[in-house]
Amino acid sequence: MKNQSTLVITGLILTTFLFLLSACNAPDDLIIAKTTSAIDSPYPDPASPTLSPSLTATPAPTLTGTPSPTAEKSSTATSTTTPTATPTKYSGFEHARVYKAYANSDGTLFYFIAPGVKSPYFGTVDGHDLTCEPDPSQVNLLVCSTDANLFGTSLKAFEFFADEAHTYRVYAGSFTTDLDIIPLTPTPVGFIWPRADFFPADITWGYNPPSCPVRGINLTCEIEYRRYEDNSCLVGMSCYDSCGFYYSVDTIKSKSGEWESSGPCW
Repeated sequence: MKNQSTLVITGLILTTFLFLLSACNAPDDLIIAKTTSAIDSPYPDPASPTLSPSLTATPAPTLTGTPSPTAEKSSTATSTTTPTATPTKYSGFEHARVYKAYANSDGTLFYFIAPGVKSPYFGTVDGHDLTCEPDPSQVNLLVCSTDANLFGTSLKAFEFFADEAHTYRVYAGSFTTDLDIIPLTPTPVGFIWPRADFFPADITWGYNPPSCPVRGINLTCEIEYRRYEDNSCLVGMSCYDSCGFYYSVDTIKSKSGEWESSGPCW
């Protein structure tokens, strides 16, 4: 009995020894296969997760410190003052004079002879608002008007500005206007006509300034009669009043030939 137990123990020890010896002499690929099987398990150890090659964590691109483009300031967003054109200096008022002035209940008109005047002007006369426009049909003539009746004194204080807001003053000074003189009444017959034959087509009318309130006052005419060698008697006449040129009569026109001055034709 004792010998049998000894044999069993000896057999177990020998079997264990042979098993260990076979394990030590196993091929390398068998060992790798065993270890690989443990690593490639579809259920990796949660304590040490292994990233799949397709899920390799690629570093995300980092934002560089490049400054973003600075928005340019729009000219419309910038509060700027619109430049105002400075008017051209005009010195004609230093050599100007009042040619005629008329006053009534509707206001007062001033006719200035102003060398080189080409632009409208604004201003005051004795503190009253004044507007001035150059006469396009005449040279150096500036017509100014105010709603105030300024009859009574001759010397008037004027201020002229290049703009209606009275910002750019061009000139300030006084002018004599003869507005202290009572004007003559219109010619009783209204017109002066030559003593010669003529037709309406031979008459030229003056319309500047339009609606002149003193038309027909201080009417005077210059008349020239001509008698030609064919015994025709022709006339050239120009008439003026307080508004300036009023009308003319011309039957001479472009007639040529010898002539001599004469008295009235009839």
